Amino acid sequence: MGDTQGELDHFYNVAFQLLNQFYPERTITVTSRDPAYITPAIKASLRRKNHLMHAGRVEEASALAERIGKKISNKCKLQLSKVDSKLDSKGMWVAVRQFTGRRRLPTKLRM
Repeated sequence: MGDTQGELDHFYNVAFQLLNQFYPERTITVTSRDPAYITPAIKASLRRKNHLMHAGRVEEASALAERIGKKISNKCKLQLSKVDSKLDSKGMWVAVRQFTGRRRLPTKLRM
């Protein structure tokens, strides 16, 4: 019988090579410029949808777009459920503006 540790090391090297070949790691960067509802999984799905659209696979892209929309709405519902709208209407509007990306503009008149 050979060296057990050497055989295990060889097995792990082969297994990791196969994993990296068929399931490569991807890096998704979520920045502060991304909306609050964008997660790494959603961003990866949006990239996949874009790739499908450019490849002309519109049916697959539209099905993926529906799933992305559901993920985004669930994320928004979860975030908005943390704010009690009956007691804290100001906090609710702050959360809504955060999701829509709109800033509150001053109401001064310009002449």
